[in-house]
Amino acid sequence: MPVQNMEDMIQAGLDRAAEMMALAAWTSFRFKDRNTIKMVTVTGEDLTPVSEYCYSLGDMAPLAARDGRHLAQLIKEPTSMLIIGDKRKSDFNYNCGACGYKTCAELNKSEKMESLTADGPSCMFKNLNVSIAANAAAAMAYKLGLHCRVFSTLGFAARALELIEDVDVSVSICVNAGNKNPFFDRHEYWTQDHWDETFDTEFPTFNRGFIGAIEE
Repeated sequence: MPVQNMEDMIQAGLDRAAEMMALAAWTSFRFKDRNTIKMVTVTGEDLTPVSEYCYSLGDMAPLAARDGRHLAQLIKEPTSMLIIGDKRKSDFNYNCGACGYKTCAELNKSEKMESLTADGPSCMFKNLNVSIAANAAAAMAYKLGLHCRVFSTLGFAARALELIEDVDVSVSICVNAGNKNPFFDRHEYWTQDHWDETFDTEFPTFNRGFIGAIEE
């Protein structure tokens, strides 16, 4: 058996880990046994366009820009990203009204509203399914000893770049095999003054002010 160096083993392990995360996401609980999520993985330099897209948002979505800059640093180490998405329309026929329409049929006939973060209006249970799948994937990453974080910003960037196709809502689970956990050091890309100023401005509204979902 040929000798395999450490770098190759780590990368191979990271690739297998992404597959295990996808498997965990695929088998996680689904409402009404309808498993309609889609998944892709993105690794290494293929993550560069995602980083550049987020960073290009600049003043429109400063949190996305920060995450784009952070991803550019992550790419220097073994890093992989699982993207999970689904369509916005309902095939459950629950008629729960949570989407704002009385019936699923009314939701499915509604005009699509395109935005930065997702296209809507969308079925609440579709969003819950994506969240459940993302949590299952993140839990698997944790069990495998990987540094891990769920990102909505990198997820909607992957959707905008059509890395994952034919979905209206998406989320990403980013994993890293660096020497330290990089997902608690993102503040290093902002000064404390800029951090305080941005959060005072961005967090109260959770719409335009949060990550630029709706332009004024």
